Amino acid sequence: MNIETLKVFRDLYDTGSFSKTAEMNYVSQSAVSQQIKKLELVMKCRLFNRVANKLVLTSGGEKFYDVSKKVVMLYEASMAEIKQLAVVKTAGEIKISTIYSAGPYLVQDYIKKFMAENPDTRISLEYRQFSQVYGDVSCGRADFGFLACPYKKISGLSMVPIAQDDMVVIAGLDSPLCAKKNLSVKDLDGMDFIFFDKAFPSRRYIDSFFKKQGVKVNIRMELDNVDTIKTAVSSGVGISILPGSTVRKGENGGKLHVMRFSDAKISRPLYLIYGKNKKLSLSARRFMEMLVKYSGAGK
Repeated sequence: MNIETLKVFRDLYDTGSFSKTAEMNYVSQSAVSQQIKKLELVMKCRLFNRVANKLVLTSGGEKFYDVSKKVVMLYEASMAEIKQLAVVKTAGEIKISTIYSAGPYLVQDYIKKFMAENPDTRISLEYRQFSQVYGDVSCGRADFGFLACPYKKISGLSMVPIAQDDMVVIAGLDSPLCAKKNLSVKDLDGMDFIFFDKAFPSRRYIDSFFKKQGVKVNIRMELDNVDTIKTAVSSGVGISILPGSTVRKGENGGKLHVMRFSDAKISRPLYLIYGKNKKLSLSARRFMEMLVKYSGAGK
């Protein structure tokens, strides 16, 4: 005896028709008759009587119907739940590895937009050093990586530009720069400066900018965390250049003075990287399509 047989029995009584029952269960009318006969052999009693061309349950049939109905309902409810889980699983999980200076700011915005349109997809986001981001994507630990100012291309990885993150000068509220209406690049010459660590591509990007502008600064600190840099700047240790996206609302004028150059523009490119030969899930492809849509990367 199996669930399909119980369902046939239930449907036959509910519809009162061999033809409708056969259609509902994708079997022949003969198969319906055979399954009912097999049930009666197993139960050792008749389950149906025909009265005035209508199917009527016997007393044994009534008891068996109640049990069959409950079992089939439980089975169908369980299958519905399992199918729903399968839908969620199909939606999948997207694993992202990102540098910290992009993660809580630009990348989180992209994720929020994607989740609003794809609420069943689960996204795991991990903050890593830039070299670790390369490794995570290369070995398949992450579907996507986000990097700024990448200094090299790696075989097997695709690199897509998705944003230009404007850089800003930040200073403590007591800095003499705060009095300037127009800030030029030369105004930074000789000033105490807080940099990203030398290993960071963003640091090399800023170094290159200063070299082209002929500006030399006094390096006071080299740090590896955006929030730590902002804390040092607000304490008056020195000034710095950070991605504009990392300066939150309320910080400008609260603890920091944020400025842009009047005679130059500096912005760092943000890239999405992924494995060239990796087969992306449906959710991952949708995520990439969304990035192209919102960032204009495909233009």
